[in-house]
Amino acid sequence: MTGTYEPLSLIARALSDPIRCQILDLIARGSTEETTPCCSIGMCVCDIQDALNLKQSKVSYHLKELKNAGLLHERKQGKWNYYSVNQAALRTFCEELSHRFHLSEEVVTPS
Repeated sequence: MTGTYEPLSLIARALSDPIRCQILDLIARGSTEETTPCCSIGMCVCDIQDALNLKQSKVSYHLKELKNAGLLHERKQGKWNYYSVNQAALRTFCEELSHRFHLSEEVVTPS
């Protein structure tokens, strides 16, 4: 990510939406008793739809935004797409934020 702000901004924009944060959190946690998974592996659109009580089109839109930001892995199996969190991308994003905007250890006191 070093050098350009575009990847950093893309991820920040994706994370700025509360619904996308909910979706990311849900995928990170995986299926729970609250979801009605259509299958036994991964999270698909229908799992997220049921868990968050959202329309399929809205879930698909938000998944696309998260995927375009590089925050999700997508795996196709048959007619279903399964999503998982791209842990490496999140880690890199956090490291880049820390690197770019690191405050010095000194405490600045007002004069």
